[in-house]
Amino acid sequence: MKIVFKPVFFDSLGAKSSCTFIQTSDIRILIDPGIAIMHSSYPAPLELKRRWVEEGKSLIKNFARNVDIIVITHYHYDHFMHDVEIYRGKKVFIKNPNEYINDSQRNRAIKFFQYICNICGYKLEDLMEDSVRKDYPDPLKDIPIASGKDFGEYNNRRRELLEKGYKWFYKRVEKWIKYRRIPELKTNDIEFYFAENRSFRFGETVLRFSKPFFHGIEFSRVGWVYSVIV
Repeated sequence: MKIVFKPVFFDSLGAKSSCTFIQTSDIRILIDPGIAIMHSSYPAPLELKRRWVEEGKSLIKNFARNVDIIVITHYHYDHFMHDVEIYRGKKVFIKNPNEYINDSQRNRAIKFFQYICNICGYKLEDLMEDSVRKDYPDPLKDIPIASGKDFGEYNNRRRELLEKGYKWFYKRVEKWIKYRRIPELKTNDIEFYFAENRSFRFGETVLRFSKPFFHGIEFSRVGWVYSVIV
């Protein structure tokens, strides 16, 4: 099978983004259709940085018009947009907003789904489901190579950081099991699916999503993302 892979907009073009287009014989996919202005220390005038954002946004929207599937790996603004037209007529595979998520991304997810619901004539609050109590395994067991690595003189400091990380993680767990849960939404012309640890087949194309990974080092406070395999 022939697969077309095209970077749509990336940081090297002057704005924060990692939007990617993929086409197989069965489907066209757009991964992470978002863009954000570069940080203040980036060596370019503000006016130019704003122009790059608008150029990238226009390009991303043009690609979005002609795809079947949108993938959003997490809720950073350089990975998704509040623009319902990007999602109309699409299947959207999106990060689960109810678990393996930090506080800021949970808040962004709520705002995003509120926006979608409002556009489509619903109230998110009316659709939300009861909390679910469940156990969450030790996340370091998923990364045995990194967890078992010997860092020599740094080992003691690393243990201290991991202990702090565990405390942070289990505080997040306490929140996840209390959250009212955002459901997978299906409107008249948009279908949202929580992607992690699932596979979907479209003709001869299989779209597989990994379980959530740390967005960085162990217990990265930035949150979690997932990988996309076509």
